[in-house]
Amino acid sequence: MGSFFSVQYMAESFPTLASYLPVTLFITLVSGVLGIFLGMGLAVIRVKKIPGLNLLTRVFISFIRSTPFLVQLFVVYFGVPELLQKIGLDVNELPPMLFILVIFVLHVGAYGAEILRSSILAVAPGEKEAAASLGMTSCQVYRRVILPQALVLSIPPLLNEIISTLKSTALIFNVGIVDMMRQADLMGGNSQRYLELYVDAAILYGILIFALTVAGRQVESHFNVAQRARKTQLKEVALNE
Repeated sequence: MGSFFSVQYMAESFPTLASYLPVTLFITLVSGVLGIFLGMGLAVIRVKKIPGLNLLTRVFISFIRSTPFLVQLFVVYFGVPELLQKIGLDVNELPPMLFILVIFVLHVGAYGAEILRSSILAVAPGEKEAAASLGMTSCQVYRRVILPQALVLSIPPLLNEIISTLKSTALIFNVGIVDMMRQADLMGGNSQRYLELYVDAAILYGILIFALTVAGRQVESHFNVAQRARKTQLKEVALNE
């Protein structure tokens, strides 16, 4: 057992790999937040069928959803800087992490757009009519009634997308970014004990996903309570009118 699998080495390596968690968390949280905002904008464009933008949005979402993430990562990380240099823009001073974040945000935004679009369409038409009867503009209806409810409805699938994004961060070592998986690979090359290090990485990913799941359930519960309170308030206002 000692020659094949060393529990001691696994335990000793665990803190070193854990020290690279901030890179994974940073990419996941930043791309998750920005991607959801991007997804909301794209979803509204799709629902309202804004001429011109609707076609571009459909093409973008279709491209992201129909190509492997690793291919997208290579295209953005290696292809975009070369393209920018061809047109005279110097990107040598830009941090590599910026290109990583760009593709992750675009990826979350594309998938989030379809999730949010279906959630927007799931909001009862009566909610929109009630809000309009109170004198709200179309923008106010979306901002105060439709999008809050759509976000609550979409929390479970959006949480799954964030978890998927967290797992996808394991691929960034392919472009040389030193994260938890890259460090495990480097340490494994020195010690020739890859199995222990990959088990450490699996445990760390498992802990993160469990924490995200618990946090997502808490957020869903909180917003469900807030949504019920908002509906009650709107009904009271309508009755008073």
